[in-house]
Parts: sequence; C-alpha cells; structure tokens
Amino acid sequence: MPIETILRPILDTVLDAVVVMDRNGIIRAWNHHSETIFGWTADEAIGHNLGDLIVPPAMREAHHRGLARFNAEGVARVLDQRLELSGIRRDGSEVPVELSITLVNREGREMFVGFLRDISERRQAEAQVEFQLRESRLMLELSELAGRDASFEKALVATLDAICELAEWPVGHAFLVDDDDCTLVSSVWSTSAKTAARPLVEATAAIAFGRGIGLPGQVLETVQPVWISTLESDRAFLRKGLGFESGFAFPVSSGGRCIAVLEFFSTNPRQPEPALLLSARAIGAQVGRVHERRRAEELQALLLAELNHRAKNILAVVRAIAHLSFGSASDLAQAQAIFDRRLDSIAKANEILHAQSGQAALLGDIVKEALDGCAAPADRVTAAGPDLCIDSSTAITVSLAVHELCTNAFKYGALSVVGGTVAMRWSGVADDDTRFDFEWVESGGPAAETPSRSGFGMRILQRAMELETGGKAEVGFAPTGLTYRIVGARHRGAPDRAKAA
Repeated sequence: MPIETILRPILDTVLDAVVVMDRNGIIRAWNHHSETIFGWTADEAIGHNLGDLIVPPAMREAHHRGLARFNAEGVARVLDQRLELSGIRRDGSEVPVELSITLVNREGREMFVGFLRDISERRQAEAQVEFQLRESRLMLELSELAGRDASFEKALVATLDAICELAEWPVGHAFLVDDDDCTLVSSVWSTSAKTAARPLVEATAAIAFGRGIGLPGQVLETVQPVWISTLESDRAFLRKGLGFESGFAFPVSSGGRCIAVLEFFSTNPRQPEPALLLSARAIGAQVGRVHERRRAEELQALLLAELNHRAKNILAVVRAIAHLSFGSASDLAQAQAIFDRRLDSIAKANEILHAQSGQAALLGDIVKEALDGCAAPADRVTAAGPDLCIDSSTAITVSLAVHELCTNAFKYGALSVVGGTVAMRWSGVADDDTRFDFEWVESGGPAAETPSRSGFGMRILQRAMELETGGKAEVGFAPTGLTYRIVGARHRGAPDRAKAA
C-alpha cells in the first residue's frame, strides 16, 4: 500500500500542515491545513514539484541541490530538525513557517514527510516586542539628549536617526516652519542621507515647499501625518524618479503651532503602519519639548541680559539725578521733592516698558505718562505724531527730558502764566525710515532767557538725549518762549516692525 495512503488518516487529524514529497521532489500528499496556509487545494498541489510550488525563488536552487545530493550520496542536512524559513502562497506572498522533515521508508519506498506550522503571529509578536524595546531605548536616548546642552538642530538629527532605526527606513529629513506658518525651510537630514540619497537631497533643495505643496506641504496644511505607499504614482509627490517607493511625514508642534515637518523615505513599498506613526508622533512630541526648553532658556538669557543692561542704565541715571539734585541744593526738602518727581518719571517709563514686553515702547505713551506725571493741563499742552517705537534706554531718557521740559514750563515758561500753551510734535525723517524728529514749542508765556549755568535738566535735554537717540539736540531761547528739538533720533519703527525686530 502506498505510503501516502497509509498516512492519509493521520494527515487529516494533525494540527499542522503536512506535505509528503517523494525523492524526485513531487508532492504525494497534501492535507487541509496545507490548503489553508498556502492556498492550493490538494488536487492542485499533488503531482507538482514542491520546490516550484511553495519554495521561495531565492531558495529553490538550494532546495533542488540538497535533494540531488541526498539521492546521490544519501546525505541530508535538514532531516529531524526544526527550521524557520519562508514559503510562497498561491498569491505570491511569503509566509514564515516552522518546518521539520522526517524520512519515512515503507516497503523500499522512501518519502519525505514535512510538518509545517504558520508562525506569522509569533513573528508579529516578536517584532512588536522588538519594536517596543527599540522605541523605549530611543525615547530614553532622546530624553537624555533633551537634558543635555544640545542645540535644536542636533536634537532633530538625533530624532531623524532614531526614527530611521526604529522604522528601518534609510532616509529622514526635517523641514522647519517659517514664522509666517506657510513656508517650509529645508533643515537637517539623517546622518547617512547625504551619501545614501544625494539626488533626493539635491531635489529637495531645488523645490520651494509651502503649505499644501508636496508631501511636507500636505502635513503643514492638515497638521496630520501623511503616508504615501507608492510615491511614483502619487500626484502630490514632487520628487519622483529617485529610487524611493514609499514615504511618510508628520508634524512637530510646540507652543500650539507646527514648528517642523519630519519626512522619511523607503526604497521598498510599505503600507501604512499605525504603530510606527504613533511612535513617530510620540518622538516628535519629545522634540517639541526640546524646542520649548531651548526657547525658554534663550528667552531667559535674553531677559536676564536686558534686565542687567536696564538696571545698570537706571542706576547710572539715578546716581546722576541724586548728584545733581542734592549736590548744590540749598533747600534739602525742595531737593528731595525734585528728586522724587524725577524718580517717578523713570518709574512710569518702566511701567510702560513692562506692559509692552520690556524691549520697546510707543513714543506717544512715554510722552503722555511724563505729562500726566507733571499734571500738565490737557487743554494747554498738545502732543501729536505717528506711532513709533523707541527702545528701553531711549524711553527712560525721553521720559526724563519731557519731565524736565514740563517742570521748567510750570516754573518759568508758558505754563507759568494764564493762556500759555505748549505744542509737541514728532515725525519720521523723509529719507531715513529709522529716524524721527521731535520738537517742543512754547508760546503765550514769558520770553525764554538763556540760563546762567547748565543744570541737570539741560544736561538731560542735550548730552543725554544725543547719546541715547543718536540725534542732534537744539535748545532755543526766544521772546515767544522756549523751543526744543531733537533731530534725527533713532526709533525702531511702527509697532509691528519693532516687534519683528
């Protein structure tokens, strides 16, 4: 009785796929589990060469060579062992199997009986565990990098390399999002990209990517990951013909906005992998935190430097005020009152600077606060000019200058008599958009007389204003009243431009 006939009752009860092959490599028995794994029915499989039916093309030559060696020499290297290899399904896809082969002899006929078990689920579980281990290790490495004094660019390169290793994709690239939130600027590549994918690097540099343009532009527009399994046939992908089959990209966010887009490319067709996208986004969030930390550190350093600079300036001004207020005073109480009012003027200027970010303030706000501090009557003092920003040290000096002019007007000038008025005006310089002119004009009051000595107020109006603004100060003593001009003083532009600066 043929061996396959004897084995048939057993073949239909075992839990694994069983294939019986003769010494010529022809399939003689094929149970229903074999049908399930490989897709061929028993009628279709029996009588065909096993190597041609289910052995992967890359392994067929070795299969035929081993069978020929056994028939010639009786030497078999794969008998009675557990092997893990791949088989080919009817649809051409590969399936990982565990294989053990036994040689059966019956009445002088030898047959090879192969027991095969589909290990796809086990392989997937192993791959998932390995993926999670790599992910945990890479996240730890990035966390340590975040704690070190590394630049954002170094963190991006480390992230690209980490995801390339995690995903087993060869090339990664980072775009930074410009401040307009519409333009993408090519930044860094994964470590091996410039040697492994030079044409892609060059093609990327030659294209202007923006919102909605190409793979990274889609991500910027939707702020969602995008996966393209077939790059060559995708209309939205612009860098074709460079040897890459698949690509995916995802956003990196910080402070509520997308700050970067990371993209990756594979030379093999890859279907979307949800676990990879989730991991990539988690790593991207870590990069966002690195960016936030670096930004906070830079802002802190900037604020400390500005605080140090402003504190030194203010202390120098206070020292000068104290020296000139008390140095030659004959009435200590009066000198104390003058000193207090001057300090109030500085304090008001600093309040405005604090309210307007500390770097710059509107000239009009500084003038108004200085006038209010002197209780200047609104119906007798006018101030007009465009919105211009001045920096912190200039703001303090302008505040002191206006305070001195206003105090002098109350004591000796237009505000010391009924009907006297003061007009303040400032305007941009026609041929230089970084400069402005400022003037104070008194009328209806006593004639202005040249002082016999130069006091603190005059030093503020002339020397201090010239040093701080870079302009030219002019003080006029006319029969109609005092005039004061600062010509060509520096400013930082309109509020929007000053903020950008």
